Amino acid sequence: MTLKIDNVSFAYQADHKILDAISLTFEPGKFYVIIGQNGCGKSTLFNLIMRHLPLSSGLISINGKDLQQLSFKEQAQRVSVLSQSMPLPEFMTVADMVMQGRFCYQGFFSRFSAEDRTIAEQAMQKMQLTELANKRLSTLSGGQQQRARMAMLLTQQTDIVLLDEPTTHLDLKHQYMLLDLGRELAQQGKIVVAILHDMTQAALYADHVIVLAEQKIYAQGAAQSVITDTMMQHVFHVNTSRVGNEKVGIHVPTHLIA
Repeated sequence: MTLKIDNVSFAYQADHKILDAISLTFEPGKFYVIIGQNGCGKSTLFNLIMRHLPLSSGLISINGKDLQQLSFKEQAQRVSVLSQSMPLPEFMTVADMVMQGRFCYQGFFSRFSAEDRTIAEQAMQKMQLTELANKRLSTLSGGQQQRARMAMLLTQQTDIVLLDEPTTHLDLKHQYMLLDLGRELAQQGKIVVAILHDMTQAALYADHVIVLAEQKIYAQGAAQSVITDTMMQHVFHVNTSRVGNEKVGIHVPTHLIA
């Protein structure tokens, strides 16, 4: 399965363009990371893929088929998204929310099967939520809620996985647990695309890094060739000096180490 963004543009207003003629191809078995300043269009791109926003121009396709031609049920069987803005019904339990991931496979009169429940239970185990299964979402911490969102995404079992700032609210242990899971999904042959702000995590996990800036793709490729002091200055307007080894480094603001 291939996800293709072809010459896509979007503007909230005629004089406020967010994305301008963006073209990208996402292939199975890879972990992609998108980075860029706040407001550069990272989440907007996800919202366009999910059809939460209308395209101004261009085409988004899955396996060559225009996304607009898919029913929302068909789309939900192919693409899932972890969003920090995803609303949580406060009186719903963790187990009930995670089961929502199986709705796109249900007929009008069908009920959840034993297989559906097994898939949901395995997802909760994977996200270390089993002991919280009967807890109301409103009683959970922000990090626990984020893990519940991820468990619901796993239950959806799609071939394309979008992670919008997935480490938000998570402590360090669970940040790396979730990113490890993203890499595991990619190794299973899925397309995984994550929006990250942590350059070190991007370098550690990404097979391919995409930098958005000024409505365009500033650069893309392997992390070592994309995440550089020059990029940090041009895109984030911070003068940095890289400290690390060949695989990964930390870009430290030069005024802190002068």
